[in-house]
Amino acid sequence: MSSTTLRQRRKEPIKEQEASVFSRPETQQAFVSFRLALLITTGIVIATLLLAYMTSPITAVGVEELTIVELTGPFELNRKLSKGKQILMSAPESIVEHKGNLYTGLADGRIVKIHPSEDGALGAGKVEYLTNGIIPKAEKTTEDINHGRALGIRIHDNDLYVADAIYGLYKLDLNSKEITILVRPSDTNPPMKFPDDLDITADGKIVYFSDASYRCPITTLINEALEGTCTSRIFKYHVFTHKLETVMTGLCFGNGVQLTKDEKTLIIPETTRYRVSWVDTTTWKTKHVLKIPAMPDNVRMNRHGTYWVGATSKLSKPLQFLFRYPFLRQIVIGLVPANVILGIPNRKHNMLFEVNDNGEIIETLHDPDGDLTFAVAQGTELSDGRIALGTYAAPFLAIADRSE
Repeated sequence: MSSTTLRQRRKEPIKEQEASVFSRPETQQAFVSFRLALLITTGIVIATLLLAYMTSPITAVGVEELTIVELTGPFELNRKLSKGKQILMSAPESIVEHKGNLYTGLADGRIVKIHPSEDGALGAGKVEYLTNGIIPKAEKTTEDINHGRALGIRIHDNDLYVADAIYGLYKLDLNSKEITILVRPSDTNPPMKFPDDLDITADGKIVYFSDASYRCPITTLINEALEGTCTSRIFKYHVFTHKLETVMTGLCFGNGVQLTKDEKTLIIPETTRYRVSWVDTTTWKTKHVLKIPAMPDNVRMNRHGTYWVGATSKLSKPLQFLFRYPFLRQIVIGLVPANVILGIPNRKHNMLFEVNDNGEIIETLHDPDGDLTFAVAQGTELSDGRIALGTYAAPFLAIADRSE
């Protein structure tokens, strides 16, 4: 008998045993149960995803490819934004310096004035509350919040102008503390949902301001971001005649607003596209576009005549992938609570980009580990050379030391 035949005969009992095991009723029943459980689980998953898609609060649209900008060259990683001081207060997003005082708006709508210290140090004195955050009987962009939210502030003469996400555009007389509503949400067509930032011409005659979305108020801003639509607008308000013009539409969460020195160009960060646009104020055509590594927010001129763009949440590959497929975004927002999604981006790594009139990047200041900052929205260069860093989420105002 050959060795091959012997091996075959030895295997036959094993095969017979295997066959007998699988032929047992209990084994067949277990296999059927497994297949049934797998089918049920698959059906539940598919049904859940389909339900999330169908009941999603957004209708996601295609987004052009978002570019991951590497931290090289003028974007090179450093720690130039990591040292300074913090002043405890709730989410002071926009800051302006005026006559030795710092002014900002808080998460609860209050406008505050930070006095200098007795020896004149900026931001080191008492904090004075100029308003209580509520404008009685004023029209609002949403009924879900009963107070204002100042996202952009400027001062001209003795008036503090505010782009408020709830109340629209108003001004505060710094002497009398009287508030005057200039543009209500319903004064535009369609009504504003997310008034965001502003700038004023040198003669005080024109206020340019942004409405980041005409669909989603601040309470559902994640919907605007994940939907991928571009419903932001820029308005031109004539201070003395009260005439209001819509000068630009179709921006992708157009956020900050900053005039160049000659007032012929408006610099507009587009947050959800990770870019900053330079727009001609005569033709309203885009002249330059700068793609940056993180989400830009507000922009302010510095003492050198260039501009600081505040940014946080560096674009990641998973987020880039998510934006590539609208159906995924629609399912995600249908499954995951908005507050959870808002907590996903890395808001510890914050950046300030210095840019010029020609749309060129000069340098970048980083706080990669959030040693000083969190969720940076704006950089305001102070007269002492330091930079006040506005935030949309941190419980403090950070002031960064700046060494030349």
